[in-house]
Amino acid sequence: MKTNEKLTLGSRQSLTCLPDLSQHGRTLRPDARSFLFTLLLLSVLPALTGSCRKDRLSPSAEEETPPEVQAPDSVLTAIRLQTDGQPVRRLDLFVYDASGTKPLQKYVQADSLPAALHLPTLPGEKILVGIANSPRSFNLGALGRFDAIQQLQYRFGDDNPEYPILGGFCITSEESGTIRLRPLLCKIVLSTVNNTMDGYELLEEPHVRLRDLPDGAEILREKDFRPNELIDAGDWQALPCDVGYFPQYPGITLWCYPNDTPETILGVPRPALEFECTICGEICSFQIPLPPLSRGCTKEIELTINGPYDYRFKVH
Repeated sequence: MKTNEKLTLGSRQSLTCLPDLSQHGRTLRPDARSFLFTLLLLSVLPALTGSCRKDRLSPSAEEETPPEVQAPDSVLTAIRLQTDGQPVRRLDLFVYDASGTKPLQKYVQADSLPAALHLPTLPGEKILVGIANSPRSFNLGALGRFDAIQQLQYRFGDDNPEYPILGGFCITSEESGTIRLRPLLCKIVLSTVNNTMDGYELLEEPHVRLRDLPDGAEILREKDFRPNELIDAGDWQALPCDVGYFPQYPGITLWCYPNDTPETILGVPRPALEFECTICGEICSFQIPLPPLSRGCTKEIELTINGPYDYRFKVH
């Protein structure tokens, strides 16, 4: 007979289900009674055990163990550096993860420019950032993400033309990358000064400077330099001698940070070169507006003075 009740070994309920072994007035011997009881018990046990037994896993499944979670193995990332001949006396390298929040993975500092580097890093695409000749140390906590170092600015007054601040970044491909380190400083050269005045009048005590210099720039920015603050004027630099009948080739170099605002857009004034001299006892000033200045560019200026208020120029 089938039943929905569950039998429990060792309970009184299970014993009531056993037949009466002593009915019909016959008495069994102890050994026979024991043998029959064993047979009945064996017939009941499979039903009891079968209702609660869990399937065993196959031997192969039982032997399998969950895989261990291991830290990813490091890889060697090849880093090449290009400076276009600029001197380097300090190099700072930052390795950022190129995915997610782009966190900083590694920072390395060197006292010179190595030909190539092979750094152990985590696998995957990375952003490599290089800064050379930094006059200041870095707060790595503040530069913990790539978007933070993108906003890193240097002041014009902290830069040094002999060891200019250089910067650049790249994204790795197959665990290698090349960083081109470029200066922010723009080079403005007064290459030629002509005096075309009659009567052998001299341009006396000539000197030159830049005006409206950008005060700062972001070291990793490549274009769209729009300075927030300006320096009214730089220092004067004197020409070697008065300018007379013969052209003078002073080759004076002036420096400034980039401002590539297009000429068709009104905004922050771009730098201008100011040439000042004395003509017949009168102090005369000549302003030469500069074109948009991209990062690290070089501009050469030819100036021709025809009189106290008459001049022309070329910017190359």
